Amino acid sequence: MPKPRSWPTAVLVVAGLALAGCGGGSGAGSGKDGGTVSYMTWESVPTNQALDKSMAKLQGVTVKREESPNADYAQKLASLIMSKKAPDFFWCSNSQEQNLAAEGLLYDWSSYLKKGDGLQEDKFSPGSLDLWRNAEGKLYGIPTLANTYGFFYNKADFDKAKLKTPAIGWTWDELYADIAALKKTDAKSTPLVTAWALLESPQGVSAYSVANGGAPIVEKPIGSKQVQADATFRTGAERMAKAIKAGEMTNPDYDGTNAVAKFANGGIPLMFGGQWLHQSITQNKPKFAWGYAPWPAGTAKSVQPIETNGVCSPATLKDPDSTWKVISYMEVTGFNETMKDQPIAPIAYEPGSKGYYESLQAGDAAAKSIAATATYELGVKDKFVTQFLDPWSTPAGDVVGTTWNPALSGKKDLSAGIDGMVAGINKLAAK
Repeated sequence: MPKPRSWPTAVLVVAGLALAGCGGGSGAGSGKDGGTVSYMTWESVPTNQALDKSMAKLQGVTVKREESPNADYAQKLASLIMSKKAPDFFWCSNSQEQNLAAEGLLYDWSSYLKKGDGLQEDKFSPGSLDLWRNAEGKLYGIPTLANTYGFFYNKADFDKAKLKTPAIGWTWDELYADIAALKKTDAKSTPLVTAWALLESPQGVSAYSVANGGAPIVEKPIGSKQVQADATFRTGAERMAKAIKAGEMTNPDYDGTNAVAKFANGGIPLMFGGQWLHQSITQNKPKFAWGYAPWPAGTAKSVQPIETNGVCSPATLKDPDSTWKVISYMEVTGFNETMKDQPIAPIAYEPGSKGYYESLQAGDAAAKSIAATATYELGVKDKFVTQFLDPWSTPAGDVVGTTWNPALSGKKDLSAGIDGMVAGINKLAAK
């Protein structure tokens, strides 16, 4: 599953140790004789097997994937960094990359990308590469698997309520009207359930604000020193809080662990989540027509999420030439072959997405809707960032949990909750 992982605090306090020498990976060799390049992922067994098969075809370099159970990936990587045995490159989330780079733990790939040898800057999906640069413009990671977020719908439920199914171009007004109508059809149901905590987050409401002519919660995703909540943002929060109170959607603290199974069994009309849930839904063999739609448009524009995971290398990487060759191969050939076999996510480097889309287009109507929505979201110019990325992002999560979440859920005054969140985060950002 291509999702961000939380980062162990221990890693962020070993800067001195890591700077003294994160290893270049076991068996790292020189570019002259090809050498060995090691890497580590957080992917599932089937995905890793498909990737192994493709990476084995690369000529001139021996590629070695180091084993890592999906459940404790971040913990294992922390241990490897602390023991100076980090692989030559490893899977990392955007926020992890920004935090580790700030500690001086990562290799700067700026000069390699600038050469245009292997990867070309203009072939990354709009905006994706920018989020992997720090405030000084240095590139400490390369975006790979892209996450899209949207709405999985049960067509039968929408037909029963005499509603059009969500599609590209639908609006926030339609979203709220739809869940109100679905609630009237079945008063005991919660029409909109979130399998992933983004929609009701400050970033989710920020998307509403920008789409309707307001300001984002952060003016710039990297190097922000403050957050804000303008009148349009507050209107978006009010609309969401009203829907939560009416039982039309779940609250920010909802546990979406069982949401996919419930949706697949026909128990949820509309489920918010990421494109990778497609495989889990399909495995549950739903007996109804379903599809996947992007974020709604506002009165001003359509604003879609931008989020990618990527690969990073330790600061003391021994053989950047061979490592760059492997990363470049993986971004195109490796991912095209892997995602055709295991269609989990599109690739931020657009030439590497062909296999993913070919696999979906060969599937049923639901699979085709996944492809259409992913293509649309990645191609839209106006984007919103799905998470805070600056070094203060981790403690900011605690602030959100104690101010924003209870306020949106109706447990505290909404205006006071928003003010408390803004003040709390700005205090952290000012340090």
